[in-house]
Amino acid sequence: MDNLVLIRVTAALDERLARSVLRDLREESLHRFRLIFEGRDRTRSVLVSLRPELPWIGRPVGRWEGPSPRPSSFAGACRKQLRGAVLERVEKLSDDRVVRLRFAEGRALVAELATHGANLVLLDREGKTVACARRSKAAQRRLAPGTEYRPPEIPRRLLVPHGQKPEAIDRCIRRWVDEGESVFEILRRRLFGVGTEGARLVVEEARDTGRKPATVLIDRLASLERGELDPVIEAPEDPLEDADRGVLDPSDVRLLPWEPPVPSIGPAPLRHPDPAATAGRYHEAIERMVLLGERAQGLLAVLSRETERLRVAAERADRDLESFENPERHRRWGEALLAGLGRARRAGGAAFVPDPYDPDEAEIAVPIPAGLSLQDAASSHFRQYRRARRGVERATERGRDVVERLGRLERLAVRFEAARGQEALDALESAMRAERIPVGLQPTVRARAAARMSRPRLEGARIYRTIDGLTLLAGRSGRDNHRLTFKLSTPDDFWFHAQGCRGAHVILRNEGRLARPPASSLEQAAALAAWFSQAREQGFVEVQWTRRKNVRKPRGAAPGTVVLKRFETVRVRPALPEDRIDPAPPEKFA
Repeated sequence: MDNLVLIRVTAALDERLARSVLRDLREESLHRFRLIFEGRDRTRSVLVSLRPELPWIGRPVGRWEGPSPRPSSFAGACRKQLRGAVLERVEKLSDDRVVRLRFAEGRALVAELATHGANLVLLDREGKTVACARRSKAAQRRLAPGTEYRPPEIPRRLLVPHGQKPEAIDRCIRRWVDEGESVFEILRRRLFGVGTEGARLVVEEARDTGRKPATVLIDRLASLERGELDPVIEAPEDPLEDADRGVLDPSDVRLLPWEPPVPSIGPAPLRHPDPAATAGRYHEAIERMVLLGERAQGLLAVLSRETERLRVAAERADRDLESFENPERHRRWGEALLAGLGRARRAGGAAFVPDPYDPDEAEIAVPIPAGLSLQDAASSHFRQYRRARRGVERATERGRDVVERLGRLERLAVRFEAARGQEALDALESAMRAERIPVGLQPTVRARAAARMSRPRLEGARIYRTIDGLTLLAGRSGRDNHRLTFKLSTPDDFWFHAQGCRGAHVILRNEGRLARPPASSLEQAAALAAWFSQAREQGFVEVQWTRRKNVRKPRGAAPGTVVLKRFETVRVRPALPEDRIDPAPPEKFA
């Protein structure tokens, strides 16, 4: 990841995530780790990609659509030690591309984002390594479990510009220029952490303003540290949409550490709500294009191997067909034996009998296995005739099927030879499955979630229907309340509970995402919550209601105990809806 971009990404993550709680760490693929933080106002995700050629950290664009592997031991250790921990700070550890997420109880998660050296390291309260996602030989000793964590060392031959005065950097630049190097290559290769895009921007600004490159670089570094500059994406179109269509050319897209002072000819640079989102959109687009390319290569390689296998099978079927003896010969021999039993004469391993198909009845020699009578030999030839005929038919049919399928696969390969984009690859995958090629059989994360949602388990919930046709769910116990509220309901559903007493959680389904429930359904849901509460015997009951997303479970509290961020109150008589779906009789909440 670009070191200059990382300065602003780290500051943006620290600003938005400080004091939030880590709810989960998910290993989405071999290289992707998603950290889910819950703050006071909303839930935010941070993605750390350890892809060797392009590691990065930032805010992801959306959900992971691909298949997920079984969680590794590293992901399990992180969840065990960090889940529920409060994030204290996100900081850039050194001049290198190292970011530390420090939690309040002292533990930390360190992302090392150097190209071909990316890693994610879990630290204990004493700053010692507990586990790491990658075990490379180069970092084996430095990241050994139980040793104090040290960031990677910066090569001594490189000059670190941070903390340097412009004059010192300018002297070094002049010395290297005298040795024949260009200013751009000096900034990119001799100064640590400047990078290709940063060097290009410094050279262009120095040329346009007449200032020295060292002065421009130091000024820009100071502006980045103060938060006065933000990264932008320079691209003809939205790179993520181009990647989904399969038309993104990575050479046409650049992530700049800051917007050029002099606008270039073409579309305005793309900027997003914060630097972490900008960096995330750029890297997601590049990564998505790479993944689509790998997927296309993999599918076409499978198709090529299957096509080659069918070519070999077609050749084998032809050889098998040639290897079968002529079935008609055995039938003719059997008939000749039966027709000429009285005139046959045996000599050696054959019997000489008249040919029934020859007008002159010329003798033919019929092979006779040793020890068989002429009748048994005739039966044997008829059996060989039937067996050979079936073999020829099967070989012919098999060869025809192989040739037909080979033709279909060859046409399929031509059709998708330049397949690009998500839709084209989905179509290729579907066509290959139709040809009995087992590809794309592992369901994606979203497909598995949809399958789970399509088969909800409603044990422990009473089900009713309101006068408006909406579904009402009421819990039966504390554990059922917890499951109903946090497992079966969606954030947009409406939640009801009698105020100031124990009772059932009631969920009013909101599949249409209404801002408020219909008045009649609201009254019925509140009346149901009052009925399944300890206040049922009262004439009127105060019932709290809100959207389910405003309901939280306090840490360590008993199942069914919740707190509300905001709510409204309605006063109703306890009552049951007339339309009940599940047949069990209603009972009082215990």
